[in-house]
Amino acid sequence: MRPDPLLRLVLAAASLAASPLSAQQAASRDVPSKTGGSRPGIDVLQYTFRVEFPATGAPDTVRLVSTARVLRTAAVTALSLDLVAAMQVDSVQVNARAARFTRPGDSVRVELPAGSGDTLVVGVFHHGAPSDGLVIRRDASGWTAFGDNFPDRARQWLAVVDHPSDKALVDWDVLAPSTHRVIANGALVEETPESGPAATRRTRTRWRTMRPIYPSVMVIGVAPFAVLELGDTACGLGELPGCVRQSVWAAPSQRAVLPGHFARAGDIVAFFSQLVGPFPYEKLAHVSTSTRWGGMENAAAIFYDEKLFRGTGPGEGLIAHETAHQWFGDAVTEREWPHVWLSEGFATYFAALWTEHAQGDSAFRDERVQMRDRVLSAPITMQKAVIDESLTDVRKVLNSNVYQKAGFALHMLRLEIGDAAFFGGIRAYYAAHRHGNAMTSDLQAQFERAAGRPLDWFFAQWMRRPGFAEVTASWRWDAASTRLMVTVAQGARFAPYRLSLAVDVTDAAGATQRARVVVPAATSSTVTVPVMLDSAPAQVIFDADASIMGTVRSR
Repeated sequence: MRPDPLLRLVLAAASLAASPLSAQQAASRDVPSKTGGSRPGIDVLQYTFRVEFPATGAPDTVRLVSTARVLRTAAVTALSLDLVAAMQVDSVQVNARAARFTRPGDSVRVELPAGSGDTLVVGVFHHGAPSDGLVIRRDASGWTAFGDNFPDRARQWLAVVDHPSDKALVDWDVLAPSTHRVIANGALVEETPESGPAATRRTRTRWRTMRPIYPSVMVIGVAPFAVLELGDTACGLGELPGCVRQSVWAAPSQRAVLPGHFARAGDIVAFFSQLVGPFPYEKLAHVSTSTRWGGMENAAAIFYDEKLFRGTGPGEGLIAHETAHQWFGDAVTEREWPHVWLSEGFATYFAALWTEHAQGDSAFRDERVQMRDRVLSAPITMQKAVIDESLTDVRKVLNSNVYQKAGFALHMLRLEIGDAAFFGGIRAYYAAHRHGNAMTSDLQAQFERAAGRPLDWFFAQWMRRPGFAEVTASWRWDAASTRLMVTVAQGARFAPYRLSLAVDVTDAAGATQRARVVVPAATSSTVTVPVMLDSAPAQVIFDADASIMGTVRSR
């Protein structure tokens, strides 16, 4: 791998203290979403899920026990857990004693004994044939089962607080036919076959996390896997001692395409670990599954669409995107769904940073152009802001605003405040909120401290209003003062933006230099380009580096 000036700069900047400027907090604007949230007075500390599949045949019914160890911080007399009505609840226990419960809608309401400031263990015994969440597929070769919970589909088969604001440890205890293997979050604790005839033998597999995660990324995969060990990677770069163990879990028929682009998986984890902070989890498995998504960033067990393995396997960009989620989305999780860009925008931009690192500046620019083109052609760009406080249906939480527009905005912010402040702010944000939750105001505060100045204007125009910049630029040469002047018009459809515009100037001798000018948020403005010229330039090009989210036309 070639030497990386960006990594050298970031690692050097990490040793510098952040500026003590008080950030312009935006907490008053971080209005709680209308998509649910944590239960007042209750904090789930740990889930234990026991999942039992039949010894033979495709599983028409799955038997489960969802156990939540909760901290009660107020005098709460009932706990409501999300679980769809189609799953049959057989009984409920609180602290190993039978408890009363009701089934209002898609939930289980459990009566709690009187008390406050205590810890309770609530167990829900249930069974059913999940129609979603746990995706069970049957074919001529047998069956597979994969958790696919995002965004709020864990409730389709598990009794949980199905919202990103309540993260918890998770233990998986899965009993499945010995013809299948089980992959899940966390570290492998046990893989023990039962005694008895081989034809009906089952294996108990247990996985356990050491870090809290949220229900959308709590998953299992059960299939007749072939496993390729990628070995120890990113040694000394994880939160846990030693190396980050990586592997690929796929169908035996898919083994021929491996390792494919997973050969770079170790380099990707090492790069992000040095850029952001130590890898947060016990291991990283890459799994061929029946997920509805191209890739799903389940903590320590990334699920990919199995159709990708029919060709050359998942691409390097997708692997980088889902791996970046281990830091952004999994370890640091948006507290409310309208702030999902803190997950998807970061993963999008960090995948592009991997491109910059691995393939160079031209490939990085090409990726930004693709991001911008996607945003400019999407109707939602004109309809909604990146942070959509009107969101009520989480099925609509994902769109090009939270992926490409937010990712591109991070690049503009990097240019605005410089690499040292940008990556220093990200490292500080991650360190402050890892294994917890955050909102946009938390990120803004860290960037403001790192940059030493307010950034309200930046987050207001790029994150909190629809649209994009529409720029028409022209230039003239002032021979008397030997100055190059640029006039910018904008604001025909959307309010004007404050911009950092790249101006590439080629002089009469054919030499080109790039300067940046600050364009104020005005319908028309004229600025001086900070270049030294003896005569009128031969050519002037605007936004050659593709760093403006919008259209830039020369006049």
